[in-house]
Parts: sequence; C-alpha cells; structure tokens
Amino acid sequence: MNTRILYLFTRTPLHVGAGSSVGAIDQPIIRERHTGFPVIPGTSLKGVLRDTATRDDQIKADVDAIFGEGFGSGSDSSSAGRVSFGEAKLLAFPVRSAKGSFAFTTCPLALERFQREQAGLGALKVPAEPKDMECLAGDTVTIARSGQTGVVLEEYRFNRAPGEAGKFPSDWETALLGLLDDPVWQAGKGRFVLLSNGDFAHFVKNACEVSQHVAIDPQKGTAKRGALFNLEAVPSEALFFAPLIALARASGELDKLAELFTRKPLLQFGGDGTTGLGFCTVKLS
Repeated sequence: MNTRILYLFTRTPLHVGAGSSVGAIDQPIIRERHTGFPVIPGTSLKGVLRDTATRDDQIKADVDAIFGEGFGSGSDSSSAGRVSFGEAKLLAFPVRSAKGSFAFTTCPLALERFQREQAGLGALKVPAEPKDMECLAGDTVTIARSGQTGVVLEEYRFNRAPGEAGKFPSDWETALLGLLDDPVWQAGKGRFVLLSNGDFAHFVKNACEVSQHVAIDPQKGTAKRGALFNLEAVPSEALFFAPLIALARASGELDKLAELFTRKPLLQFGGDGTTGLGFCTVKLS
C-alpha cells in the first residue's frame, strides 16, 4: 500500500468537539483515552477534504473514486473510496516560554508515532525519554543563569544539561523543520523542546485555550439566561500528522489530493469556522 502523510499546522485555534461534558469544560475537544493527547478523527478530515474537492473544478470528477459514493453523495449506487484517511495525531504543541515567547514541545512517544508512519525518517534515533522536569531544548528558549541551565514553560522550570548534551537533537530539528514551509513553523529553529511523555501530556491536557461564550436573546439583545458555556480549543501553531493510504484498487488518487492541497494550502477544520477557528496550513507529502 502507498502511504503519504498529511500535515495540519493550526493557524488559528482548532475545536474538533467531543460533544457536551459534565466537567468544567462544557464543550471539550476530542482526546485519546489513554494519553489525553488531542486528535482529529479521520472522519473529520475526510468530510472537510471531500467538501473541498467537490468545489474544485480540477478534481471534482474524481470525488466519488477518492471518497466513495453512496450515502450523502447523491448517488443511488454505493462503493467504498480508494483512499483510507487515518486519524491526525499530535506531533508538536506550542507552550508559552519565559524566553523566546513560546516553544514547540514534543516527546519521545510523539516522535516514535511519527517515525512509525514516516518511513523516510527510519534512520533517525528517537532520543531517550528525559526524566520528569528535565528536557532537551534549543538555545532560543534556554535560560542560563548563576551556573544553571533550564527552560521555563508556563510556570514550570525544566532543567537542561549545559552544552550539546542538553540540546534538542539537531538531526530531528532539521527533519521537523523540513516538513512545512509555513514561516511560523520555520521560526521554530532553536525552539524545540523534548519533554518526558508525562510532562508533555500535562501540557496538552492543561495548556489548551478555553474561551467563554454566551447566546444572545434576539428579543432583548442581551445575554440569554443560562446560555453561558466554555469552549476548549487546540492553540495556534500546533502540528498534527495523519496517514493517507491508497488502497489496492487506487490509481493515482493520492497524487490528485496532493495537487489539490497545492492549490488550496489553507483549509478550515472543526467547528466555529465563521468565528475564525480551525484554519490550518495543509500539505500532503
């Protein structure tokens, strides 16, 4: 099977909702059960991409072949699509930094998952997992004072070994920066921080954006009673990756999708698109 990787780099906060909740967040995002990492289901990706392809003159004739026909397609016949859309997993997550404004954080688990899907990175060695409250980090976000070296993310201080031993691996930084041409992603040189799996999980669970919203009473023009709710979103500058697999009966469909993204490198995913959420730089490689 031919597999290519779809990259989604959030330009604005992204809300792919998990429905209502009885917790502190009324409308949380979808997360993995075992890690708490945010994810974008393959169904969400497929729906947005089908809608985009339907409105593109150069590819709309291939929509049924790529995505399948049947329910929702307007056709009386049915057939499965020739491309399988995998779940988009988190690779890098932005966290506020005391130096350099923000850092791109990741962890060994995220890198191992990415390497499993991206065969071209098989020669790279995933770094050993740092201890909790320790990290490997680039110089842009590293603070060295009074003989101590570390990184401050949100309100937490992470120790970093001095010199080359404490730096984020240069081969991984080069590989990651080569994934996208987005200028904000390219500004990540020196900003990558490798955390333990547990510390990374803490930030992706607790450092997402939470905004308050309220419905307006159309008659009075004031806030409707009992209509206040909280909405959670993945912040801007988060990077996801998803495998797109050409099935056995495919015939060039992935190439056609790659050309579509060249023409439309900015797409909107998730909810509240009319209020600016979910706009992402996309690339298939």
